[in-house]
Amino acid sequence: MVVASMHWSDYLGRTGLLSTVLDDFQFRDAQNQLAEAVARALKEKSILVAEAGTGVGKTYAYLIPTLASGHRSVISTGTIALQDQLYERDIPRISRIMGKPMRTALLKGRANYICLQRYEMDRLQPGFAPIERGSDERRRRMDSWVEETATGDLSECPVELDDPLERNRITSTTENCSGRRCPFYERCFVVDARRQALEADLIVTNHHLLFSDWLLRQDGFSQLLPEVDAFILDEAHLLPDLATRMLTETVTQIELERVLANRSWSGLLNAGSQSGVTPWERLEEAFAFLVSHASGPAGILACEEWPTRIRENLEVLASGFEALLKRLESDPEDDSGRLAQRNLVRMQSVLTRAAAIRHPENTPGSQWPWLEWLPGGFMVRLEPADPGYGLRELMQSHDAAWIMTSGSLGISGDLSYFRERMALTECSEIILPSPFDYPSQALLYMPETLPDVDDPDYVNAFTALAVRLIASNPGGTFLLFTSHRSLARAHALIDGAVGSRPLLVQGLASKYRLLERFQMEAPAVLLGTHSFWEGVDVKGLALSLVMIDRLPFAAPSDPLVYRRIEALKRMGRDPFRDYQLPKAVLTLRQGAGRLVRHEADFGVVVVGDRRLIERGYGSVFLSSLPPMTRVHDEHAVADFLENHGQMARH
Repeated sequence: MVVASMHWSDYLGRTGLLSTVLDDFQFRDAQNQLAEAVARALKEKSILVAEAGTGVGKTYAYLIPTLASGHRSVISTGTIALQDQLYERDIPRISRIMGKPMRTALLKGRANYICLQRYEMDRLQPGFAPIERGSDERRRRMDSWVEETATGDLSECPVELDDPLERNRITSTTENCSGRRCPFYERCFVVDARRQALEADLIVTNHHLLFSDWLLRQDGFSQLLPEVDAFILDEAHLLPDLATRMLTETVTQIELERVLANRSWSGLLNAGSQSGVTPWERLEEAFAFLVSHASGPAGILACEEWPTRIRENLEVLASGFEALLKRLESDPEDDSGRLAQRNLVRMQSVLTRAAAIRHPENTPGSQWPWLEWLPGGFMVRLEPADPGYGLRELMQSHDAAWIMTSGSLGISGDLSYFRERMALTECSEIILPSPFDYPSQALLYMPETLPDVDDPDYVNAFTALAVRLIASNPGGTFLLFTSHRSLARAHALIDGAVGSRPLLVQGLASKYRLLERFQMEAPAVLLGTHSFWEGVDVKGLALSLVMIDRLPFAAPSDPLVYRRIEALKRMGRDPFRDYQLPKAVLTLRQGAGRLVRHEADFGVVVVGDRRLIERGYGSVFLSSLPPMTRVHDEHAVADFLENHGQMARH
C-alpha cells in the first residue's frame, strides 16, 4: 500500500482502513472535516484554529494528515498525561496502521527525568533518601529501575514519588546541573532526550518547552527543538495564560538575598571605596526598604503608583549590580560563578527597565512593571502588555504550519476571544460540535432553592444536596470547587455521610493516584479544585454525576487576575466582558466536560450557583455548554440517575 496515494478519508471514512482494523472505530463526519482542514493547513503552511468537541476524535484527525504529509513536525500538549498517551499509544498505533514508520521522540522538562548524580548523592544520605520512607524492597525496586531504565522518565518509575520534595532531590534544574563536568554525563537522560528530539521526524513535547525553546533562541542559546514544517498544539486553550507566565520577567526576593549573601562579591564591589556607607551597604539598605514596604491591600503596585523612594531604591539596586558586573568582567569564574554572573546580568536588566518605565504603553512587545509583596516574598515583575505578541513572534520565527486545537476555545460559538488573546489576525478556523446525543445522555441541573453563593450557609446547603444526589447515583461523583476553602468545608461536612463509598480528596494523594482509585473503587466520590476541572477522562458508570459549586470566576485578588484587570482598565476596556466572563465560561466548559467522554456515557451536571439563571450573563454560559437537557427539579435528577444506572448495569 502506498501511503502517498491515499487520501485522509481512506483512513477515516465509513469503510476506511481504521474501520477494518480498530474494533472501537466509529465514523465521525466531524473528524473527517477536521482532518481535511488540518491537511490543508499542512499543505499551505498556514494557521488553523480548530475547536473539536468531545468525541470528534481530534487526535486521529491531526495525526493521520501529519504522518501522511511526511512533514517533520512537533506535537505539543498542555499536559504530561496527553503527551504520554500520544507517544506511547496513539502515534505508534497510527504509524503501524498507515505502514509509515518514523523516528519519534518524547521531550519533557528536566523535572520529569531522574538525575543520576543527584540520585546517587541522595542515596548516600539515608536520612533523606526517597526510598528511606519505605521498606528495603522499595529501595531495591528504585535501584533496579534506575539501573535498567532507558529513558529515566519518572512517569515510568515503579516506585511512587508523590512528594514534590522527594522528586526535587533526585531531579536537576538549570542552576544545579553540572553539565559536561557531571560524572554521569554520558548517560544523562535529559541530554539523551534532547539529542533524540533533534534527530527525530516527529517530536512530542509540551507548551512550556515550546516556549522555552523560543526564549533560548531569542537569547542566543542553542535550541531544544529542530527546525520543523508543522506545529500541532493540542490543548491550545492553555496557551494564552502560559504565554503570559513564560514571557514575564521577574526578580524575586530570594534571588536578591542570594546576591547579597555572596560576601566575595561584596568585597569586590567595595574595593577602593572611601569611608562612610559602602556600595554594598547601599544595596542592602535598598533591599531592606523594598522588602518592608507596605503596598496596600492587594499587595501589588503598578509602576504609575510607585512612590519616589521605591523607584530610587530600584535604581540603587540596578546601578549597584551594573557596577558589580563591570568588576566581574576581569574576575575569573568557574562554571557555577559564570552561571551566577549570567543571573546577575538578567536581574540588572529587569531592574533597570522596571525603574525606567513610568507610563507603560499598550504597544506590541511593550512590558508593564509591577511590584508585589506576597506571602512568597517581594517581587519585581515585567509582564507583557500583549502576550499575543510573543506568541506571534514565536510563530513568525518558524516557516511552518500551525494547528491549534482544543475541545473548548470559543464562547457561544465564537472563537474571537481566543484569536484576540493569541494575536491571530489571519487564520482559518473551524468549530466542530460533539457528535454525542447530549439531550438524552445528560441533564444540566440548576437548583433554584440553594442560597446565594455568598450566603454563609451556601456550602452547607450545597453539600447537603450533594449527599442526597450521591445516594441516588449508582455511579461515581465529582464535586468540583472553585476554592480550597470551600472544598475543605465540604469535606468536613460530607465525611461519613456517603456510606461505604470511597471518599477521595485532593491534596491527600497525587492526582494520578486519586484518579486511579476513583476508577478502581467505583462508585467513589472525589472532591477536587482546579486541577480536576480538565485533563480528566473517566469512562462509563465510574463517573455519572459532576457537581460544580459556583461559576468559576477567578478571584480578583489573584495576582495574575488583578494585573490583567488593571491592564485592561488602562486600555479603556471592560475587564468583566473582555476577560473575566470569557475566562469563566471556558473554565465551566472544561469542568462540565468531565461528564460525557464517550458515546455510552450518561449523567448529570449540577451547577449550584443561581447566578447562572438569575443574571443576564448566565445566557453566555448556557449557550457555550453542550445542549444538555435543563432541569430545575431534584426529583427529576434522582430518577434520571437511577433509570440510566439500571440500563448501564444491564
